[in-house]
Amino acid sequence: MKKFFVFSLIILFTNICADNNTVLIDENLITEKALKNNPELIAAEKMVKSYEAKSHKAYFLENPMAGFEYMGIEGTGINLNSSMEKIFILNQKIPFPLKFIWKIGMANAEYEFYKNLYEMKKLEIINNSKITFYELYKTIKYMELTNEILSLLKQLSDVTFAKYNQGMVLQQVVSKIDIEKDMVENELIILTRQKEVNIQKLRQITGDNAFLSYPFNIKEIQKITFKYTFEEVKEKVLSLSPIIKMKNQQINIAENMRNMAVADYLPDFNLQYKKRIEPYSNEYSIMIEAEIPLWFLNNQQSNISENWEMLEAAKKEYENEINNIILKAKEHFEIIKSNLASLELLENRIIPRAESVLKSTMASYLSKKVEFMTLLDSERMLLEAKKEYYMRLTEYLMHFSMLEELAGKLD
Repeated sequence: MKKFFVFSLIILFTNICADNNTVLIDENLITEKALKNNPELIAAEKMVKSYEAKSHKAYFLENPMAGFEYMGIEGTGINLNSSMEKIFILNQKIPFPLKFIWKIGMANAEYEFYKNLYEMKKLEIINNSKITFYELYKTIKYMELTNEILSLLKQLSDVTFAKYNQGMVLQQVVSKIDIEKDMVENELIILTRQKEVNIQKLRQITGDNAFLSYPFNIKEIQKITFKYTFEEVKEKVLSLSPIIKMKNQQINIAENMRNMAVADYLPDFNLQYKKRIEPYSNEYSIMIEAEIPLWFLNNQQSNISENWEMLEAAKKEYENEINNIILKAKEHFEIIKSNLASLELLENRIIPRAESVLKSTMASYLSKKVEFMTLLDSERMLLEAKKEYYMRLTEYLMHFSMLEELAGKLD
């Protein structure tokens, strides 16, 4: 008795240690790792910082040119001790004021575009992380259900084989059970393969090739409360969507490109300051020059036409994107609503009834009142109902996540 007690303690301690070494994962953990390590997201962030730095340059003029001019140089060469004139010269190129304004507008529009592109990529990574987690969750749940059915079939196989030895059932019944058991085992093989693929997808998203290479348990997921009407969803999508903001910035970029093309007709200025150094003098001169775009009229007209058409195309793309995003939002909204209804039906009616039918059929089979195929049909019906529940649950959560990606966030 003492040995048995000590052995039980050892087993209990081993299980506790195993549990302590098992990591519990959920979508929040995966999302956090992805936002921190995903290479694609990091690259998008670096691009934003690049265009932010570039936008600062637009606020400044080009560097001035400074130099010296020597006048009265003798034929024998430059003699710094002679009485030739020495003049300090400073040149500054100044663009036409509208060019300067449009240049700043162009730089800011590009920065805002890439900033929204980063936000869109961030939401995409979050969405992909959650969807892949839900896929892994569904696969693991399918494996658990399949193992339950396999365990039941093994019990039935033992009972039926015993009955066969007693001459109570035919060999055909034993073979049917064995075939069904083998088919379920084959399904487990396929699900195990899918599980490994899901795990590798999570490694790719999180940027961690060692992720989930250790023992882990997956946290149970719950239905998220969905309390929005479609009009509320539509309003959030149109006001907060990074995609819409990006398309709007593309219009701003196209407008500034058109303006810059028009600006080539406007003259730039050159400001020159001269100060005589030697011989001693307080004299100085200032000269202002203006560029005359005399030779570029035909070329610039084509450039203006090109950018004008690009602006009109950007506006139409913006309108088209609004229509597309409303359609996508509607599709996600209807799938979410239908899945909620299906989940309620499965959870409250279909699964409880299927469980009741299986228990009743099992009792009838053991008491020889029904055939094995009737029991098998009841077992398959319950398995499919539970699989349908997890499929609808994960599909609901996936489309909720996709809707959040479109809208930026559903608070």
